[in-house]
Amino acid sequence: MRDVNGFLLGDIVRTGFAAYFSNLAVFVPLSLVVFVPYFVAAGYFLPGLGSLEQGLVGLDPNTVPEDPAAVLEVMRVVGVMILLAWVNLISLFGLQAGLTYGVVRHLRGGPAGFAQTFLESMRRLLPVALIAIVVGIATVVGFVLLIVPGVIIGLMLWVAVPAAAVERNGLGALRRSYELTQGYKGQLLGLALLLGVCNYVALSLVDLGATLLFDDIWLYLIVNQFAFILTSGIWASIVAVTYHDLRVIKEGVDTNAIARVFE
Repeated sequence: MRDVNGFLLGDIVRTGFAAYFSNLAVFVPLSLVVFVPYFVAAGYFLPGLGSLEQGLVGLDPNTVPEDPAAVLEVMRVVGVMILLAWVNLISLFGLQAGLTYGVVRHLRGGPAGFAQTFLESMRRLLPVALIAIVVGIATVVGFVLLIVPGVIIGLMLWVAVPAAAVERNGLGALRRSYELTQGYKGQLLGLALLLGVCNYVALSLVDLGATLLFDDIWLYLIVNQFAFILTSGIWASIVAVTYHDLRVIKEGVDTNAIARVFE
């Protein structure tokens, strides 16, 4: 069982990595199953988009094609990308729910079995999806109005998704996240920046390699998708650890009490 001695960023990150890679045999297959809708949609739409160069032409304002047919093709590509992004988002919600369960089980010292972890992720998909959509909209609106409000909202709602997955309290998870993160915004900002930079660098390197190795847009996006699934799993594991530690620190509960909701 995890022993929490303060809100220590280095310890949270190490524990999140340990939870993910200790359960790699469960978390990776679970991730692939949860993201099946993405791969189905990608397999249906992407092969017809042609080469990577053709697929991305027109996204640069300096290279917008003048031919109406080419413009329509660019619009079709953009539409497919938006659709895949939406499918990706819904799949990610299910993954976050499942990994929260698996991480809490890991912190308690028990195994995160594949079947049970998958069932828990599916059982919590709808409430978690609702919370995640609200969090996403609120954060985007905050960034549109001004960057600082967007950052503040994102930090306030940092653990809303795991709160919804564990406590199943609907929109009440928004308030729970606000309460749990009170007094820890500075540390959470540091954690968010660290994860964001690492995530950006890792995905950029994969994207560069995929761009150099593959001309087919289908292969290019699938390679990037596998990298996204891996980094999303690590991110979700660290956020789950953050939720756990904040509850232990602020409410005095232990890991067994948090995990009892899954029994």
